[in-house]
Amino acid sequence: MRQHPFGPSMERVLASANIFRFGLFEADAARGTLTRSGLRVKVQDQPFRMLLVLLERPGEIVSREELRQRLWSEGTYVDFDGSLNVILKKLRAAIDDDSENPRFIETVPRRGYRFIAPVSVAPVALAAAAEVPPAPAKTVEEVPVHVVEVAEHAELRTPRGRRYLYGGSAALLVVLLGFTAVFLQRKPGSPAPQNPSATSPVRMRKSVAVLGFHSLSGKTEDAWLGTALAEMLSTELAGGEQLRLVSGEDVANLRVANPWSQTDTLDQATTARIGTALSSDLLLLGSYMNLGKPDRGQLRVDVRLQDARTGEILTEEAETGDTQDLFRLVSHIGTRLRDRIGVRHVEDTEEAGIIASLPLNPDAARFYALGLSKLRHFDALAAKDLLIEATQADPKFSLGHAMLARAWAQLGYGQKNREEAKKALELATDLPRSEHMLVEGEYYESLGKQDKAASVYHALFELFPDNVEYGLRFAQAAMLSANFSQALELITRLRALPRPASDDPRIDIAESRAIKVNKPASLLLIRNAVRKASAQSNIPVYALARRDECMAILYGDEPQRAIPVCEDAYNLFLSEGNRAGAADAIRLIADRRGTEGHYEESIATYERALAMLNGLGEHAKTGAILNNMAIAYANEGKLDRAAQLYREAKSHFEQSGDKNNTSTALTNIADILFLQGNLPAAEKIYQQSLELIVASDRGEPGYNLSRMADLELTQGKLKEAKLHAQQAIESMRPAQGAYQYLSGAISELGEVLEQEGDLAAARAQFQQGLALRQQVGAADLVAESQVELAVLSIEEGHPEQAETLLKGAIPEFEKEKSDPDAAAAYTHLSHALLLQGKNDEARNAVTRAIQLTPALSGPAVAIPASIQKVRVDVVSSGEINPAINELRSLATEAKKLGYYNLETEARLELGHLLLRSNASAGRALLAGLASDARAHGFGLLARRAEAIQPPPGTLAGLQKPAR
Repeated sequence: MRQHPFGPSMERVLASANIFRFGLFEADAARGTLTRSGLRVKVQDQPFRMLLVLLERPGEIVSREELRQRLWSEGTYVDFDGSLNVILKKLRAAIDDDSENPRFIETVPRRGYRFIAPVSVAPVALAAAAEVPPAPAKTVEEVPVHVVEVAEHAELRTPRGRRYLYGGSAALLVVLLGFTAVFLQRKPGSPAPQNPSATSPVRMRKSVAVLGFHSLSGKTEDAWLGTALAEMLSTELAGGEQLRLVSGEDVANLRVANPWSQTDTLDQATTARIGTALSSDLLLLGSYMNLGKPDRGQLRVDVRLQDARTGEILTEEAETGDTQDLFRLVSHIGTRLRDRIGVRHVEDTEEAGIIASLPLNPDAARFYALGLSKLRHFDALAAKDLLIEATQADPKFSLGHAMLARAWAQLGYGQKNREEAKKALELATDLPRSEHMLVEGEYYESLGKQDKAASVYHALFELFPDNVEYGLRFAQAAMLSANFSQALELITRLRALPRPASDDPRIDIAESRAIKVNKPASLLLIRNAVRKASAQSNIPVYALARRDECMAILYGDEPQRAIPVCEDAYNLFLSEGNRAGAADAIRLIADRRGTEGHYEESIATYERALAMLNGLGEHAKTGAILNNMAIAYANEGKLDRAAQLYREAKSHFEQSGDKNNTSTALTNIADILFLQGNLPAAEKIYQQSLELIVASDRGEPGYNLSRMADLELTQGKLKEAKLHAQQAIESMRPAQGAYQYLSGAISELGEVLEQEGDLAAARAQFQQGLALRQQVGAADLVAESQVELAVLSIEEGHPEQAETLLKGAIPEFEKEKSDPDAAAAYTHLSHALLLQGKNDEARNAVTRAIQLTPALSGPAVAIPASIQKVRVDVVSSGEINPAINELRSLATEAKKLGYYNLETEARLELGHLLLRSNASAGRALLAGLASDARAHGFGLLARRAEAIQPPPGTLAGLQKPAR
């Protein structure tokens, strides 16, 4: 049958008549049209068909050969390579893509091409029925975004099947994303008072950036006036909600990174640079001179208003007034500036809000201004003291309490943060509505009620949809409360804003977190943010983007390349005095060391990160460090210490309202209970964690399903274990990167297949897992795969191969002091040696296993080592009765704990020994074991039990232990 020129997949695309949406583009497969923001884009037939092929499989690599087959019919003779390059070039031109810095189509050298942007697909009938713009783009699978931090998974080996390994394939690693330091800025100003639908065009008001005031006298005691005047003038101009004011934090950050003259008129190049970086149309800067005594005198203020795009001076104003009445002085300047800008004066009803936004007396104004300045320079400790003075001088000043609440939060005092946030809200009645809603949102955040905070910020953004700051606040809170689809919808709306607002690099960062499961697209967005922040000289956002880039690489295909990026982020954070950000970067370096199996080094690095947070205390970051450090302790077999840290981490996540990482900590606590032999408690908490994940619209159930499969295999529930292992793989495979977790689920399925008796299929799974672990350069995980393959070799009758594999793995475990892994590996090595008749070496190996076992508090390693010691003792001494008693005791203990796999292992060896002392009892035990194993689906165990049963009437003097 002749192949359709488009190929079978293209036939499916056309038959389904789908509409594909990505970015601002929409590709209609049925009509053969491409539009951008509703406008037709001219594109030729073959480039369009190539686009459809890529859109059909977002995130996947499509080979050049496949494209050739899909774009040309059989019997066509052309220069395929050259023609394909031309088609791709035309396609990129149509969708405004850059091959060097792609947004949509990534070239994968020697492999093909991949569509890396989020794609949503809708049947044409549905699309036609909906008279609204495209829905927010969705990736193949989307993952947490957020901001405190989203949970990635690290690895803590837990007892799988018969492996009983602790190290790298379990335990969820937390990866914090923290928008807070950069996104949650004060005084963003007020956008136009409207309530449009999400699809209505947004009216952009003129935006104003108050660049600051410098003192002509240079007196230190007058310095606070610069901050105070800038804040007061911003508040004055924001009144009436006709202008959008750039936040003072943004201005301060840009001034540090890329300063400008405080005394001269700014030239056009400088105003254009500042205007682009701050997304501002107008720039205000000025000076002041105290003409009398600091406590009672005259203050002269001069201001200059310039057009950001042209540099034109629009007006220069001067005003002299009483230092005790700064409000009146600033109000007069504001009135004249409003006239020049062309907006109406503040009405009487609006003036009350302006007054409520400012301190009532000079002392409060001075302390408040000084406190704000300290907060903007990451000195929360000094800011706290100054803001206490401000609130004591003016106890009814709502924003003073709001800023004090923020200082307490940065210092880690949750209760004090909540108290001040509550006071701020109680006093916020007269504030302008935008300020009132900001105070309300921060109050809910202080309570950890991120869903309520998201509701407030959502309403705020709907009222003022041209304010990127408000949109990002909503995205952050939505992601923290696990409403990722809402966050993505919001981000789509932010991208639809006119430039330069839509070019804010924080939008790219937010979207990268919202589509985090699509690793290439996420990394591309992060690098876009890096590029934009660099061009804007925005060091705080640049540092944040570099930190996220480090994280994306760390959990991508080449994690070994992450450390230099992390170190760059660390240095950037330190350069701006952001210790919390620097600690975050240190934590990521520790995560990598742990993934490599360097547990001691990773713990020391985590301690270094905690030391940097000392005195700052922030729930999310502290929780992340504690969680990830616990993984390293668990991998060393220090389970009690790990459990303690996991519980502390969970408490921090709960206080921050982070549901995603709360489920992460719960899963890790369940892992420890599993390792300690408390299977019922572990099962209950796995279920609780899974319920939290399922409740999230962007939860990642893969790891949890893998752990449940492990538990079920241990309990003898083979059918359930297989189902959950397969579901785990299906859940994690589309997520490009973080392969250590996928490899764990693949190994879990290998365990199930091995117990079913399909050794060839099990070997294929183990080898696939090994390849992934080698790809990410995780030495401890590679060693785990070697142990898995070694045990399989024993089952296949090749103990000599097992010996080689185990002797290669043990040094890696010992190097990192991973006692659980080393103990389990020595147990298996002893078994392999004994099967070869190397009795002395076998005794030495099992002795070493038992030496490493006492530090453990669970049965997963201890019982297998004890069973192996019985085998060795019987071979060397020939005494059967003590061995029989010991095996009965071990089988009873395993059954009591719910370890079906360990119970049956002990019963198998017991039956083997009974054949030598009481043949009929031995045969009965083994026959019953075989029958029970088959009923549970354990084909391998059944075959082993049947294989060692001698025919009735024969003597059983076997000396070799059962395999």
